[in-house]
Amino acid sequence: MKVDCPVVGIDVGKNSSYFCVLTPGGMFYQKPTKIANDAKGLTELVTCLRKAEETLVTKPAVLLESTGHYSERLVCLLIRNNFRVFLINPLQSHSIKNVSIRKVKTDKLDCEEIARLFFILDLREYKMTDDDMANLKILTRAHHHLGKTRVQTINQLTSKIDQAWPGFTKIFDVCSKTGQAILLAYPAPAQLLDAPKRDVVDLIRINSRRGQEYAKNKYKNLHQCARDALTFGTQLDGYFTCIKIYLGMMQQADEQLNQLETEINALAVEVPAVGLLKSIPGFGPQISSIIASEIGDIDRFDRSKQLVAFLGIDPSVKQSGRFVGTKNKLSKRGSPYARRALYLAALVSIRKNRDGKYVNKVMRDYYEKKITNKTNKKALGAVMNKLVRIIFSVLKNRRPFVMITPEEHNKKYAAGLLPAA
Repeated sequence: MKVDCPVVGIDVGKNSSYFCVLTPGGMFYQKPTKIANDAKGLTELVTCLRKAEETLVTKPAVLLESTGHYSERLVCLLIRNNFRVFLINPLQSHSIKNVSIRKVKTDKLDCEEIARLFFILDLREYKMTDDDMANLKILTRAHHHLGKTRVQTINQLTSKIDQAWPGFTKIFDVCSKTGQAILLAYPAPAQLLDAPKRDVVDLIRINSRRGQEYAKNKYKNLHQCARDALTFGTQLDGYFTCIKIYLGMMQQADEQLNQLETEINALAVEVPAVGLLKSIPGFGPQISSIIASEIGDIDRFDRSKQLVAFLGIDPSVKQSGRFVGTKNKLSKRGSPYARRALYLAALVSIRKNRDGKYVNKVMRDYYEKKITNKTNKKALGAVMNKLVRIIFSVLKNRRPFVMITPEEHNKKYAAGLLPAA
């Protein structure tokens, strides 16, 4: 591949990085150099790149691996200083390391190998997303991780209750307001047995917002559960302390999740892509926000197949000689956040509403057609693939989704009434 500009390769680390500069002919202009990831080191990097630009009379192309939060700050700095940045998938940079027979890995070699990828691959310059889209991505990912933490907390809470309060979860859900109020007031069964009946009944009635009779029946079951727990449960103070701690953690997580959801919903209004995706049946505000923020600028993709591959929905291929693999799984090399949201959207799309009608009748028909000769998981994968192509069309054409059958779509497309996807 012919190169007409200097090429910079950066191997990004946590506290320090290595960079080198190659001439358009592939010779060293600046040998691998170590810099600290602080103000002094990054200023040195920018100064060196400015000098290379002046000497070689061409703006350099800067290549670095996409390594999460380590590389994000550096990318922002380089783009703010008007450098052309190219992000490399680690799978691509790792592949070039097998060119040499010797098994050698150093940071100095890594930055050179990253730079030489520019002479081999046809790369596309990285463009920063707008602030609203970037903020949406940060918040939706934070919501995902906090949600996972909450689930882990609930599992730990349930395990402690099963030891100290066997049978409690059959009477109250630990996530319910009433169940939490009971456990916070009486974490130990003995405490509930010593409490006045009226106090416990009132606590159940107020938090459940049900009648007096309901509260009395629940108290009767709860009282028996507490008596059984003294015999069949493990009455250790450590369990009671953990129950109160985990309850506090869960309530705090709920408050933080609500705060994130409020900010995500307010931000989603400012992102047109979210509104377009919400027009697709089965795509709620949260799913639309996740997918839109993970995809970013749709103009990065020329064809729907590229978006399918970006999201990791494309099937892997195994072929050698006469052998052709038939048990190929999804590549799963894209964003796991978008793929999870897409999976949930596929499940919602093929199910029925409360009124008995399918959420997306066209997608349900497509699923039933696929499931005749595929397993449930493969048929659902096909639905996800179909949804990605719909997403591409909606975002690329900047038009909301319109529910039509495949036959109607083909007729309108043949008549020139639909734009090319």
